[in-house]
Amino acid sequence: MRNSEQLSLYFANQLPTLLIAHPTFKFIGLKIKQEDSQSALHSIYIEKENISDELPFRSLVTVAEWDGKSEEEEFFLEALTAERLMEKLQHFDAIGSFVFFKIPSSVTMDTVHMYPQAMFCKLFPELGEFNRHASAEKLLALKEQSVALLTGLEDRLKRG
Repeated sequence: MRNSEQLSLYFANQLPTLLIAHPTFKFIGLKIKQEDSQSALHSIYIEKENISDELPFRSLVTVAEWDGKSEEEEFFLEALTAERLMEKLQHFDAIGSFVFFKIPSSVTMDTVHMYPQAMFCKLFPELGEFNRHASAEKLLALKEQSVALLTGLEDRLKRG
């Protein structure tokens, strides 16, 4: 992946047009939600699959707590059109609050199954390698860097 400052960012309502005009494009949307003392990463992977003509647009939505104390939730959605897929996604979450960006073809749907911090390190190389055996202080600092990075992307998207 490219550095976060080099990413093209998109609002959810821009994705249907992009998916139709560029069927090989894939996107990930991210948002972090604070609930009580927990941070949860909400991730959406979106692509147009070339194998199926019946329901070619598909998405995987995951919600995972940063500390991994509870099981990850996941939802798989398919639709005939990109617009219908976005409607279905809106039923699960406020997709307008996600930051979406195009991902390389080498990034697969499995990426959104990764532990939140590992996913951030994979998607944003400037964060460095993820080491799950690092000290609690280093892991907390990495989480804070990740949250700040996503907040910066949100601000950049809103400014246009």
